[in-house]
Amino acid sequence: MRSYFNALASITIATIFSCTVVVAADSTSPAKATSAASLDFQNEIQPVLSRHGCNSGGCHGKASGQNGFKLSLFGFDDRFDYEAIVRHARGRRITPSAPEQSLLLLKATGQVPHGGGQRLDPDSEGYQTLKNWIAAGAPASAPDSPRVIKLQIEPTQVVFKADQTQQLKVIAEYSNGERRDVTRQASFDSNLDVIAAVDEEGLVRVNDERGEAAIMARYMGQVAVFYAIRPHGDALAEIPGWTPNNYVDELVAAKWKKLGLLPSGPCDDATFLRRLTIDLCGRLPTSIEAREFLADQDANKRQKLIDKLLDSPDYPAYFATRWSAILRNSSLAGADRAAYAFHSWIKDNLAENRPYDQFVRGIVAAAGEWQDSPAINWYWQSRDDQLHTVSADTAQVFLGLRLQCARCHHHPYERWGQEDYYGLTGFFTRLGRKSFGEPPPYFASANVSTGEKNPLTGKTPEPKYLDGEYAKFTPEEDPRHALVDWMAKPENPFFAKVLVNRYWGHFFGRGIVHEVDDLRESNPPSNPELLAALTKDFVAHKFDMKHMIRTMVSSRAYQLSSEPTEHNRHDKQNYARYYAKRVIAEVFADAVDQATGSKTKYNNMSAVSRAVDLPHEGFGSYFLDTFDRPRRVSSCECERATGATLAQVLLLANSDDLENKIASGTGKIATLVKEKRPAKEIIDELYLGALARFPNADELTKTHTFVESLPADKQQQALEDILWAVLNTREFMFNR
Repeated sequence: MRSYFNALASITIATIFSCTVVVAADSTSPAKATSAASLDFQNEIQPVLSRHGCNSGGCHGKASGQNGFKLSLFGFDDRFDYEAIVRHARGRRITPSAPEQSLLLLKATGQVPHGGGQRLDPDSEGYQTLKNWIAAGAPASAPDSPRVIKLQIEPTQVVFKADQTQQLKVIAEYSNGERRDVTRQASFDSNLDVIAAVDEEGLVRVNDERGEAAIMARYMGQVAVFYAIRPHGDALAEIPGWTPNNYVDELVAAKWKKLGLLPSGPCDDATFLRRLTIDLCGRLPTSIEAREFLADQDANKRQKLIDKLLDSPDYPAYFATRWSAILRNSSLAGADRAAYAFHSWIKDNLAENRPYDQFVRGIVAAAGEWQDSPAINWYWQSRDDQLHTVSADTAQVFLGLRLQCARCHHHPYERWGQEDYYGLTGFFTRLGRKSFGEPPPYFASANVSTGEKNPLTGKTPEPKYLDGEYAKFTPEEDPRHALVDWMAKPENPFFAKVLVNRYWGHFFGRGIVHEVDDLRESNPPSNPELLAALTKDFVAHKFDMKHMIRTMVSSRAYQLSSEPTEHNRHDKQNYARYYAKRVIAEVFADAVDQATGSKTKYNNMSAVSRAVDLPHEGFGSYFLDTFDRPRRVSSCECERATGATLAQVLLLANSDDLENKIASGTGKIATLVKEKRPAKEIIDELYLGALARFPNADELTKTHTFVESLPADKQQQALEDILWAVLNTREFMFNR
């Protein structure tokens, strides 16, 4: 009770002398700043608050603050935080005449009730820093106080042995050239604790899992990354039997050598045919295609297949579906005809292999009526919050930057702040739209078309290139074209890289940066050299998407088996085997139709239309929804779930719809039986049509014996049971 009354007394004293506190704290003369250099609020106090979580999102840094006390998230706004501590609540949080009785310290040390519990030990360095600062009159930072401009971590990479530890050292570089060891003030996090964990002092300890973990050090809005490598085996001089097809194979092999990884062997022809056809065309190979490819003795047949599928109409049809989901081409906007037109526009651009920068320009700088410029539907999807949704989607889709956080505060894990966010929105402040039509015509206005204000300036946001300068435009110019010009520059560090990473993730099951559209410094690539080489090649070939795809799928790395070996069974990020992935909803629905020979009909679509041809998500289908068709309310790839669920298993096992497709009188089995095909031949057709391979000897013996053991009038049902069993295998559900 005594400590509680002492706290009340300190609050009373602070209130009575609040004017004195403010006067002392307001002293920012050069002499004062110089004499209290070691007590600078920005460089000494903010790090203490950040280190102990006081300004985190779960404490006083959240939007509404905590118990009447609010700080900027991770200390991005020094002036706001200084005012909150020293001036707000009539200055009751600090007591310069008795620093140890300051409410700020009593709460942090748990001497009075505190919802966040004890955060500081009275004997700690952080406590002494705060106490000394308060005793000095709680000085504010001088106007010319140096700022942290860069963070370095030492060492940058270590190859660990079992039970080895490594102490990290973090060096902050300041705008005045000073370098300071800030290890004890920095915060640390690991992206893969199962491989390597780090404590609050920066001591890294490896665990049993093998691979590579990135340890992030954060201090004053800057980030540095340390790589902890836990090899799978001894470092290798060579990969036995590995002959690269292209530079992709050279760079993945270089990483395997460092990690002591040996890759799985190559996949067989049937697996490659099915894998590539699904990944490129969003469908299964037909039984005829499978027979021909398996019988082909040409040593170059895989490369010929790649070229053939890339030139087929199925490639643009499938990738139009993927892009329509990313660009949120949705029925929710209520413009059905425009959604059809936008989907067709995307497909046509992919079919003619329009360079990626021109494809993006057609979207970001779209103008006119939807009949002539279907891509304006991208803007119409965001009409309820046009400025901010479009800015956030542009950053995430085309730059791989998730800037939404920076709308209100400094990004918690990046260098981006409100100035960067509102600088990007500045390119869209003159986007105008007419008052008729759904969607209405869009145009580049000569005047500002939004009432939105930049909270930092109180003025309309002005265009500013990320990591660059502000830009000025005449009323006749469209700032959006300048934005695309900047994005498409060869030296732009984001634009080409995020597209390369997105496509790599599509074909290999995991992005070189994971997630594929989150290219922040604190989320480093698993193979930086590979990502850099792919990006350089993509830019050098004038953003040729087919060239990029051909390079990826022509590599030996893409053609590895998905079966793990004792040498790579723990590999989850370095592509020493192919990472099997569940077939996405639209492709899986079409696969079931194709394997059973029973076509699903979709309203307002032609009789031959497949699920991958649907322009938006508004076509009712319990099957598609169960297999996680995205609702297209987000531009994030994460909206499309990739895991298998119990509902999906039950649907395949018990669905009347699936049973009816298998037993359809016009389906594959009924047709083959009517043609009086032998049971063995029908079984071959079922396996070829679903799995792109013939049944193996054991499968053929069991299935054929099962059918032949039954009376003639029961054999069709037996064949239906075999197809049902095939459709319920992991091999059918997954692309492997």
